[in-house]
Amino acid sequence: MKLRDRTILNYLKLLQREHHISQGSFSVLLQYIASHQLAVVYDEALNFLVACKRQHVFPNFIESRFSNLPYQRNQRVQRGISNLKTALLEAATADRRRRRSQCILTIVRTKPELQSQLNPTTWRSISSLNQRICASLRYQEKCRLENKLERLCERAQPHRQPSFMKMNAVPPKRHTVIGTNEVDNDMAAVLNLGPSFAISRKVTNMTIDEALCGVHHFAHRLRTRIQRGHTVLDRESTLLCSMPFQSRRIRLPDATPAVDSKIAGLELAIQRIYQNEASQTYHSNLTKDEREGFRKLLRLKHKLRYMVGDKCGSFVVMPQSLDKEVVNNMLSDSTTYAETTSAAFRRACEKVRETIRSVVKPKLGSNVARSLLDLHPLVPTFYCLVKTHKLPPSVAHSHLSANEIKARPIVASCSGPSDRLSWLLVQLLSPLLQYVGAHIVNVEAFLSSLHECQVPSSAAYASFDVVSLYTNVDNRSAVEAVSSLFQQHQGLISNMGFSTDDVTNMINTVLSCNVFRFENKFFEQRRGLSMGNRIAPLLAIIFLDRIERMSLTSGILLYKRYIDDVFVVGATEMEVEATLGRLNASDPQVSFTVERPDEEGYLPYLNTAVRITQGRKEHVWYKKAASANILVHARSAHPQFVKANVVRNLIRTKDKLCSRADPEVERTISRILEENGYVANRATVWFPHSTPDGIPLILPYVGDSPARAVNEVVKRSGLPIRLVFRPPPTLKHLLASTSIYENKCPGENCQYCTEGKKICMLRGTVYLIRCEGCGEKYVGETMRPLRRRLDEHRRALTNPASYPSESFSRHRTLRHTNDSAPKFNVVVLHRNMTRTLERKIMEAIEIKRYGPEINNKEELKEVLRFIA
Repeated sequence: MKLRDRTILNYLKLLQREHHISQGSFSVLLQYIASHQLAVVYDEALNFLVACKRQHVFPNFIESRFSNLPYQRNQRVQRGISNLKTALLEAATADRRRRRSQCILTIVRTKPELQSQLNPTTWRSISSLNQRICASLRYQEKCRLENKLERLCERAQPHRQPSFMKMNAVPPKRHTVIGTNEVDNDMAAVLNLGPSFAISRKVTNMTIDEALCGVHHFAHRLRTRIQRGHTVLDRESTLLCSMPFQSRRIRLPDATPAVDSKIAGLELAIQRIYQNEASQTYHSNLTKDEREGFRKLLRLKHKLRYMVGDKCGSFVVMPQSLDKEVVNNMLSDSTTYAETTSAAFRRACEKVRETIRSVVKPKLGSNVARSLLDLHPLVPTFYCLVKTHKLPPSVAHSHLSANEIKARPIVASCSGPSDRLSWLLVQLLSPLLQYVGAHIVNVEAFLSSLHECQVPSSAAYASFDVVSLYTNVDNRSAVEAVSSLFQQHQGLISNMGFSTDDVTNMINTVLSCNVFRFENKFFEQRRGLSMGNRIAPLLAIIFLDRIERMSLTSGILLYKRYIDDVFVVGATEMEVEATLGRLNASDPQVSFTVERPDEEGYLPYLNTAVRITQGRKEHVWYKKAASANILVHARSAHPQFVKANVVRNLIRTKDKLCSRADPEVERTISRILEENGYVANRATVWFPHSTPDGIPLILPYVGDSPARAVNEVVKRSGLPIRLVFRPPPTLKHLLASTSIYENKCPGENCQYCTEGKKICMLRGTVYLIRCEGCGEKYVGETMRPLRRRLDEHRRALTNPASYPSESFSRHRTLRHTNDSAPKFNVVVLHRNMTRTLERKIMEAIEIKRYGPEINNKEELKEVLRFIA
C-alpha cells in the first residue's frame, strides 16, 4: 500500500533510528498511515461520485468508454447508454465504498498493535503529524475534484453560468457628475457599469463580415509563413515585424494546396455558426432601464462631455461649455502654452520627414524609413482628465466653477507627425533604463529591492512625489541627460547603428513637434513634455536621474522611483529631510512633496502599503481611496475566461503583495469583487484553443455558446491557430472621445458631407460610390482622409484624358461620352480600419457582395485574391 503524501516518510525514518523501531513495526506503521491517507482520498472520491450522480454528469473514465459507439443519435441507443453510464457510476461508487471500508478495517486492526509497541510520546507525535497531513490531503483532493466537477458540469450544461459570477449584480454609484443635473437614474445606472463595460452585440451581416475578415487575415499569415519557411530575421525585418504601424504595401502569398482546403472548411463552418447566431433572438446584457439610459447618453453627446477620471478610473460627466472653460484656463498659462498657426504644424511635419530621410534611412534602410513616414498625420488634440480626488468636498458638484476643477493636461499624439519616430526612439533608448539606479519597472521590483535592503532600527522612510513633472521638465537638460547616458552605454545596448548626435537630432525633432489643436485653434507647448507623447516618460525618468545623482548621499539606504513616485529609506529622519531639501534645490522648476507613514506606520506606495518596524519589513496590498475599484463587470459582453482572469489576477496580486494575512485587505477584495458582480470562488472556465506555434485567429465575441462552437471547429481543423475573441466596443469607446471639439469637415460647402454625416476626413475606410448618372457602383478603400481619394475620382471623371488608368476615366469615356461629368453619392461601409490587410479583405468582401461595375477587371481580379 503506497503513501499518497510522502512528506511524512523522512520523519518516520528518523524516529525509527532514534527509537530503534523494528522493521516489522515500521511496516505496520507505514500500512496504518497509508490506510489513513487512502481512506481520506476514497472519502472525497465518494463525495465526488455522489455529486456527479446528483448533477447528472459522468466522469471521463465512464464517458471515454462510449465515445466511439455507433448510432448514438438513435433514441433507444441513447437511453441504453444513459442507463449503462448510470450503472457504471453506481458500481464505481460501490467500489470506492468497499475500498474505504477496507482502509478503515486496516486502521482499526493496526492501531492497537502500534500503541502497544511505541511509547506514548512517539505515538502522539506521529498521530498529530498524520492528522495534519491527512487534513491537507483532504483539502487538496476536495479542491481538485470540485474543479473537475465544475468542468464536467460546464461540458454537460454549456449555458450554465459559472459560479464565480453574479449576473444580476447591480454596481454602486461610481461616476462623477459636475456642473449639470441632466444625468437621471437610468443614465447613472449605465455610467456605474464602468468604462470597460461592453454591450452585447446583435449579430448582423457586419459581424459575419468581421468574422470572415478574421479568417482571411489568418489564412494570409499562414500561407506567408509556409512559403517563407523558418527564417532568421535581420535588424530591418525585426523592426518591421514589431512595428505597430501598418505597411502601405501588402504582398499576396501564392495558393497553398496543403492547407487551402482546411481553411475553406474552417471558413464555411465559422460562417454557419455566426449565421445561426444571427437568426436567434437577441438578448441584451443591459436592463430595460439601462437601455433607455444609454440612448439618453448618446442623444446628449453633443451637449455633455464624457471622460474617464484621472485617478478614479470611473466616468466623469460635465457640460461641454464647462469642459472648454477648464481647458481654456489651462491654455491661458502663457509660460507653458501659446497660440500658433497651421503653418507651424506643417513646418513640424516637414522637419520630421527630413529627419527620417537624413538620419533613419541611412541606418535602417528604406523599408523601415518608409514605414515610419506618415504622409497624412493627424493634428494632435488637447484634452484634460479631471482629478476627482481634488474636487472641493464643501461645494456641491453641480455648482462647481471651472477654477475649482483640477485637471491633468493631455496631448493626444497618436497618429501625429512625430508618433512613429517617437516609437523608434522608445525601442532604441528603453534599454538605457537599466542604468538608471533608482528606476523600477513594477511593484515586484520595488519589493525585491526593499527586502534586499538592510534597515537599522533608527531608519526613517517616506515617499516623495514630483509636482506636475511633465510640464516642468527642462527639455534641454533632459536631452543632454539622455545623450550622455547613451554615449556611456551605447556599446552595451543595441544602438541600431545610431550615433549620439543622431539620437540628439531625433529627440530634438520629436520635441519640436509640439503643435496641437483645441476648438480648431492651433497651439504650441513652450516648455516641458506633453503627456501623450510616447517618448515623454523615458525622458522624464532619465531627467530626474541626473537630479538624483547630484542629491543622494550615503545616508540614503534605499531610493527607488517609478516615474515620479519615490520611496526612500534613510539612516535617520534628518537624512530623509536633508535629501528632500537637496532635491528641491536642484532645479527651480522641479518640486518634490513628501508623504509620511500613517498612525499605524503604513506608507502607501504604488499598489502596496509598507511598514518598517525595528528593521522588520511588512507590506500589504493597497488600493488608493480615490480609485472607484472598477473591473470588467460580470455582465459585460467579454468572454468568460477574460472575467475569470480578472478575478484570478486580482487575488494573485493580493497574495503576492501581502507579507502576511490581513483581514482588512480580505474584506476590501471581497467588496471590490462583489461591486463588480463576482464572488471569490475558484474561477474555472474553458479557454480558447491554442497551439504552441499558433497564428492568431481574431473573431468577434457574440456569446459563450457560439464561442464554444467556434472553439470546437477550430480544434477539428488541425491548423496552427491561437483563437482570440474580440469583445464588442466598450462604453468608453462609445461615449468618450478626445477630439469632440474639432471640425469633422474643414470645408463649408463640402461635396461629400451632409448635415448629419461628416465623412470626408475619415481614415481607414472602405466605401461605396454610386454614379448619379447611370446608377453603376464602385467599391474602394483608402487609409488617407477620404476626401483625398474622392477628389482623385472626381478629377478622373472631369478630365479622363489626364488619368487614363483610373476606373472613373474609363467609366466617363464608356458611359458618359457626350455628357458632362456626373455627380456621385458616397456611402462609408467600414471606417477606422487602420490595418491595410483588413481593409483589403473587407474591400474584397464588399466587391463580392455588390458586384460593382465601375471597378475595372484587373482591379477586381487583384482584390478578390484576398478572399480566394
